[in-house]
Amino acid sequence: MTQVRKGPLRGPFFLTGALLGKLSSIALCLAAPTSLAEQSYDVVFDSGDDALRIATLSVTSLDEDNGYTLTFNEELFGDYFLSMRPFRCIAHTGRMLCHLPYPYENRRRLGRDGLTDLEYDLLFIARSPTEYGINPWNGRYFHLRWEGDAIRGEMHETDLDVLAAPPEHDNLRPLADVDMVRMERSDGQWVPGLSILPQQP
Repeated sequence: MTQVRKGPLRGPFFLTGALLGKLSSIALCLAAPTSLAEQSYDVVFDSGDDALRIATLSVTSLDEDNGYTLTFNEELFGDYFLSMRPFRCIAHTGRMLCHLPYPYENRRRLGRDGLTDLEYDLLFIARSPTEYGINPWNGRYFHLRWEGDAIRGEMHETDLDVLAAPPEHDNLRPLADVDMVRMERSDGQWVPGLSILPQQP
């Protein structure tokens, strides 16, 4: 197994807790929408005192729904070859989250049909840097919800091995809520919340 890690996570991709709190307060003052504005948003892992910007969400208006593109901050992700497959992973606080691209069709729409498309673009697998390989049993799924002009997500653990085979009967959303368990923050795990916030000028 070959693993190549990039440098430590520092620099402009970290937001202070105070700034994140200020943005959160602004978002809570507004009514929950059914779509985002046509602009760019920061996708942030909130792990307490610091918040890590992992990606940019760019939204385009399309009638009742919003189309979007999700661009990950490549400087934060190291290249790893795990269980005979390449992965892009973030190592932080002694833990690691590896992005798992959804391998099937995704409309990439936000709005009246909910946030499921975006949830499936934000699938991860957790592992320890000392583990051999990677185990989809350690899947991580963010349940997203509207909160003012922002989106919030809570991390759940689930088995992503179900994605190894194509879904049956054109069911492109095979992950079931009944198979997910909400994760609580603890000293032994990195359990970040997820926030999607309007980019500030």
